[in-house]
Amino acid sequence: MPSSLFSLERYWRTFGRTVVVLTAVAILACQEKSPEEELLKKVEPVGSWLATLQMLGQKWTANSVPASFVETTVSAARKEFKKAAEETAKSKARPEVRAPLRQLVSEAEAAGAGLLRAVEAGDRPGVAQGVARLGALHQRFEALQGPPPP
Repeated sequence: MPSSLFSLERYWRTFGRTVVVLTAVAILACQEKSPEEELLKKVEPVGSWLATLQMLGQKWTANSVPASFVETTVSAARKEFKKAAEETAKSKARPEVRAPLRQLVSEAEAAGAGLLRAVEAGDRPGVAQGVARLGALHQRFEALQGPPPP
């Protein structure tokens, strides 16, 4: 009998430690993110759309997708860019984080529109320029998505 009491006591001690550790982990996980972290999370889709439009331009140049698909995709991307611009405008993130994001989102929207115009005109060199511009914007966006400055 005494050994079972000892075993039960050891169980509750282990259980108590587990509860304390899990509670600490939960508290740390629920800590509020900084406004900068929240903004960067909310605008993450911009990077995906930039890469998508870049690939789309390449596919159109290779005659792999029709112009109508480009139009539909650019339209969806522009909606996401508009949403990101609104999130950036209302964010409480520091200006040194918001301003470059706002500029990049504005340029992304213009690059998408330029890609669509070039596709509609059948301008392959213009599409190639748009693809290069979208690639450069994607790289800038990835750099901005790095850890926020302290």
